[in-house]
Formats: sequence, C-alpha cells, structure tokens
Amino acid sequence: MNLAQLLVFMLAAVCLALAAAQMSALRPRGLMVLAVAIGVGVLATGEVAGRISLAEVASWVSDPQRRLDLSALLLLEALVFGGQALAVAQDGARLRWRIVGACPPPSLLAILFFGQVAAMLATDGVDYGLVSWVCAVAFAGLFVLSARLLRWLLPDPLMRSGLRVVLHITQAAIGLWLARPAQALPAEPAPALWGRLGILAAAAFVFMALGWLWQRRSTWNR
Repeated sequence: MNLAQLLVFMLAAVCLALAAAQMSALRPRGLMVLAVAIGVGVLATGEVAGRISLAEVASWVSDPQRRLDLSALLLLEALVFGGQALAVAQDGARLRWRIVGACPPPSLLAILFFGQVAAMLATDGVDYGLVSWVCAVAFAGLFVLSARLLRWLLPDPLMRSGLRVVLHITQAAIGLWLARPAQALPAEPAPALWGRLGILAAAAFVFMALGWLWQRRSTWNR
C-alpha cells in the first residue's frame, strides 16, 4: 500500500469517525430518522453506482481537478463543522449551530456512495439491486451502532467535541495534502510546495480562530 492509498483509507476512517461523533449527539429518534435517510440515499444512488467502473474510479482519483474539489470540500467541512464542535464544547451552541450539528457532513455521503461502488465492484455477477439493498441496510445499521457506541464510550459531550476538533484538524491536514501540486516545479520544488500548503494552513487556522472569537463574543454579550 503506497502513501496515497494509505491517506485515502485514513481519510475515510477520519470522516466516518467524525460523522459518528457528530451524530452521537442526536436522540434515538433522530438517529432512526438519519438511518432511514442513509438507506434511502444509498438506494437512490444505486443505479448510478452500478454504472461506474474501476477505470472511472481510478481516473477520478488521479484527476488533479477532482482532488482540488475534494480538498476544498474537506477544508470547508473542517471549518464549518469544526466551528460547531467548538461551540458545543463551550456550551454556547445557539440554534444555528444546533441545526448545523443535526446535518450529516457531506463527506459521509461521499464515503457511503463510494463504499457502495466498491461493494458492487467486489461482487461482480450479483444483481446490483440486491447489492444496493444490502448496502442500504448494512450502512445505516452500522452507522447507528457506531454512533451509539461512541456515545457510550464518551458520555461527556465535551469529550466528544474534543475528539471532533482533533479529527477535523486531521481532516484539514489531509485536505491540504490533496491540494498539493500534481508535479513540483523544476526550480526549488520544495519551497513552492510548502509555501502553498503554508498559505492554505494559515487561512484555515485564521478562519477557525475567527469563528472561535465570534462565539466567545456572543457568549460575553449574554
């Protein structure tokens, strides 16, 4: 397994853990609604997933533009949902932050879709409609169990928020790695690469700091 494949698996694990930690704050009824939504979403995308070949997946992963799109999604998700985690950790989450916390992160939907694609590619010759139903039930059930297990292991909301912040930092770091140039410039490649990554990292941390200060200002004005 090379570095790129290792980071892809790490990214999937981080995003799944983030989604489970975020959704563990929902009540059992909310988790059931989320499970139904996951199942319906997997079934709705089953036909599209069945038409994707392994060559198309490899082409999508190796496309620099798609990697930039994924990097932007990860950084935006880290900023928005990381800010929501900080607001929850400070026990000052207002209605807008509660609404954000009740929405599943976009990376979860992407992982479920590509997980269904991987299942269909691994079960060649089996009816894709049946595979889609199995994936819908399995993904929804496993996700709800993961959220409940995480809530049981970390009953304190502050602990779960801290875990989410750490994972969002890891998510942003992987997003910055994906944003690296496909080929380094011939002249001084290392400074050019690290300079761009440094600018993106600085921008991400500045926005997170501004969100934290805005949340603290709202708390002080109460």
